[in-house]
Amino acid sequence: MSGDAMNNGSFDLQEWVGRQNVVEEIASGEGAARLATLLERDAAKTDGPKTEPQTLFPVGHWLHFSEDDVPMSELGADGHAKLGGFMPPVDLPRRMWAGSDLEFQTPVQAGQTLTRTSTIESITEKTGGSGRLCFVVVRHEVSADGILATTDRHTIVYREATTSGNVGSAAKPPREDTQAPEGWDWVRSVRPNEVMLFRYSALTFNSHRIHYDYPYVTEVEGYPGLVTHGPLTATLLLDAFMKNHPQATVATYDFRAKSPLFANEQIHLVGRRIDETTHEVAAIAPGGKTAIAATVTTAP
Repeated sequence: MSGDAMNNGSFDLQEWVGRQNVVEEIASGEGAARLATLLERDAAKTDGPKTEPQTLFPVGHWLHFSEDDVPMSELGADGHAKLGGFMPPVDLPRRMWAGSDLEFQTPVQAGQTLTRTSTIESITEKTGGSGRLCFVVVRHEVSADGILATTDRHTIVYREATTSGNVGSAAKPPREDTQAPEGWDWVRSVRPNEVMLFRYSALTFNSHRIHYDYPYVTEVEGYPGLVTHGPLTATLLLDAFMKNHPQATVATYDFRAKSPLFANEQIHLVGRRIDETTHEVAAIAPGGKTAIAATVTTAP
């Protein structure tokens, strides 16, 4: 069914298309330093006074403008902010970050005033193998001191509740490690654990329970373990690309989440050059399945 015909109860979700929200924050050097610590970048070295990075990591705006920065009374059962304000009141309880298309116009410097203008571009309902799905695309335009810095078209997918037959029966140990895939120019292997997930949730003020509440994520949402944040994996993937191309200036970064990853699983971050400015990158799950497929372009 197309989004044009969609109606959730008494709400016509298409009424939310075109809605805008504008918020401001100050670009945090402290937040940038903590992200550098998480990524083990040069700014995180501890053999001397710790300095805050002057330039934010390309997706450093994800540390700001938390959607969950609301009073406790305004959080839903999943730990996220309740829907029905700026975001549409979709009647599907499970939500995930499905991907982003990012364009980087100019770097963001610590201390600059960030203004994010968010516009709901589209709301589309589909039916897939796992049941009803609803995709909400939000375009975020982030300006720094009045100059456009980043455009982020962010796709969120909403899914049906876990069926009663799966609830409480999905908990499993992490999938076994597999060898790094061949055919790539570079490979970096990482293993996000509960501590990394906690730190990233704290950095982004993300209170979604699938990232820290093991009974909830396995017994209510039916996942086999704590879910690794899609943006965290996307950040690790872009970081791996930048460490392998230290002289490159990232112009665009488009990624799609194809399947979830879970705490304590080995992830192979891989990349290969397509042409002078285009690179294919991916996060490979245990067993060789692609969890995130992405493209990075660099400035000529």
